[in-house]
Amino acid sequence: MSLHVLLLLGIAVAIGFGGGKLFKKLHVPQIVGYIVVGVFLGTSFLKLYQPQLLDQLIDINALALGIIGFLIGSELRLSIFRRLGKTIFVTLLFEALGAFVLVALGVFILTGKLYLGLLFGALASATAPAATVGVLWEYKAKGSLTSTLLAIVALDDAVALFLYGFALSIAKTLFAHVGISVFHILAKPVGEILLTLVVGVLLGFGLSFLARRMRNKGETLILSLAAIFLCCGLSETLGLSLILSNMAMGITLANLAPFGGRRVYSAVQSFVPPVYVLFFVLVGARLEISLLPQMGILGLIYLVARGGGKMMGARLGAQVSGASQVVKRYLGICLISQAGVAVGLAIDVYREFFQLGPAGAHVGIMVINVITATTFLLELIGPPCVRWAIVRAGEAGKSKL
Repeated sequence: MSLHVLLLLGIAVAIGFGGGKLFKKLHVPQIVGYIVVGVFLGTSFLKLYQPQLLDQLIDINALALGIIGFLIGSELRLSIFRRLGKTIFVTLLFEALGAFVLVALGVFILTGKLYLGLLFGALASATAPAATVGVLWEYKAKGSLTSTLLAIVALDDAVALFLYGFALSIAKTLFAHVGISVFHILAKPVGEILLTLVVGVLLGFGLSFLARRMRNKGETLILSLAAIFLCCGLSETLGLSLILSNMAMGITLANLAPFGGRRVYSAVQSFVPPVYVLFFVLVGARLEISLLPQMGILGLIYLVARGGGKMMGARLGAQVSGASQVVKRYLGICLISQAGVAVGLAIDVYREFFQLGPAGAHVGIMVINVITATTFLLELIGPPCVRWAIVRAGEAGKSKL
């Protein structure tokens, strides 16, 4: 007898909540608890959540990522960019390129194939905003490290998309031995990012107009969620980054209607907890322990080079931009998590290389296996690293929200 999908969702939220509380008592971020519960309920152990069901529930992931992007954007006011703008953009560039260069170099030295190095390097630049931001919210973090981290994990999506578009075009050229123009390499990622921002800003204008006229929390929540659903739906339809579009909407709202924006932020935050628990349980349910051995030496090099690139790049970027000491010391360790964006891009690699014949399909499968296996480890390692950093920086417990 198959269980009804609503029953399965109820089980995920209830047991996930319990797992999160248990891990919190062990001084481990609740997010890790949600993911571990998902691993046991999913394809690795109890098989309560089969891949077909997880595919049917994929829109829950989209909604959760959209809400996260929106809430991140709602915290990024112009005053933060005026105060930390140089640090944010310089460090963002250095940490993304640091991971890209070190991973690309490491994979190239191991395999002797530059196209593989470029592909893995581009995927390594992505960071997981959901897990990172979840820890910041759980521990009510506030301060220069928190503000810088929020901006970087939000904008990291755009940088990763650009690097991926650049690397994919060159990798396909090297693999298939065909020529390609610089315009073709740059046009697609730049066009996607610009269109994504336009969608978010336009919806942000509309929501800021409505935010000034919302009379109570119920109205605020309904209209805010409607805007997030619209933004997610448009982004999915147009093939855009829904994290980036929702972030642009949140930034626009926060800066055009500061008072209304705070009310919207509070209302949406009240809706988040069950969606958040469900999101991470489903993330865990997708992770397959059986893939870990397939990671091999390539996966180990990817893990070490990515971690080293993120931390050294963040440290160097913070140093160059004149950031505070806490940002210099602790930002890099907060950028370890890897999740949806990297896995999504890995799947796109498979789709693109599958068209190049059996050898291309083999490259795509290799990329998916390594990224999925490393994501399993990084999703468990990343949140405790963020917790350690914000506690050491003295920023835990500073926020009133």
